[in-house]
Amino acid sequence: MATNNQLYAPDLACIPTNPALICGEEWNCESDDDDGPPITFYIKLPPQHNRLNFSCRDKSSGVLLPTEPSLQTKEENECEDNRNDPFFFSPGFYLEAKTGFQPWPGARLMVEAFACDMKNDRIKHWQTKLKNKGLNLNILELGAGIAIVGTCLAALGARVTITDLPVLVDHGIIPNLRRNAKANDTDLNEKDYIQIGEGYARATVLDWLKPISEQLSNEAISSFDVIIGCDCLFLEKLVDPFLGMIEDLFDQSKKRPTLLFTYQRRNMKGVFSTLEDLLKRMESRGWSVDCLAWRSISVEGDGRHDLYLFEARR
Repeated sequence: MATNNQLYAPDLACIPTNPALICGEEWNCESDDDDGPPITFYIKLPPQHNRLNFSCRDKSSGVLLPTEPSLQTKEENECEDNRNDPFFFSPGFYLEAKTGFQPWPGARLMVEAFACDMKNDRIKHWQTKLKNKGLNLNILELGAGIAIVGTCLAALGARVTITDLPVLVDHGIIPNLRRNAKANDTDLNEKDYIQIGEGYARATVLDWLKPISEQLSNEAISSFDVIIGCDCLFLEKLVDPFLGMIEDLFDQSKKRPTLLFTYQRRNMKGVFSTLEDLLKRMESRGWSVDCLAWRSISVEGDGRHDLYLFEARR
């Protein structure tokens, strides 16, 4: 199979990062957190550029533009050296959980697809759906990490169920939903919706190795218009569980939901999944897969990599 970008996006040129979406990161070395100062990653959504803030434990990787604030100064690096990882010995805290506590480029691309002007009819279709304030677009996010995408889509008007492993739900997703909630709306428990901007979001644990019918109600499963997965298909061991979960959602939902996912090329074949193999596995299940956008990103210490946004349907 050919590996050039024209195979996946024959009508799409490489798109630059949209300046209408503003991101940055900072941290507070005077934090009272015994485990080290938390990092704040933020996004300012167009057109009003309202700021959403996300606590995370690691700096972003390949997300920020050279002109955007990043944690690169000597003082900040000294601050970083004093940080510990409080979840290192927690049950189930594998690489996929650790990487969930930092921002990745796919999250930015996915938010751009809903928030910024992009020359693609399918992306414009989802933007139109999102702007229909009379009927919230129901979204399920898998492998949400610190909830950047789900929180932003809720702020834009969606109704989002944000899911991941227990350690990320408890220490990443729920704290960040509380942090961005509308005033006086911070009494959040798992499975409760909370208002963020124009929409709503809730957090719940979702294990890809267990049947979805044991974790979500039939009503919830049948309500989703869109399933989103950002930067969660990088490990080879995650691919089949993820695709199996999507297959179950396709089977059980009455709405015939669409999957929107990002994929970033990486080195270390065998540990990381390849795009070619991933697309073959999806096509073998009878799904149609289309590339909606792609760009080249620069990752500190690891050179340039291609990043894609795909739409998959049965």
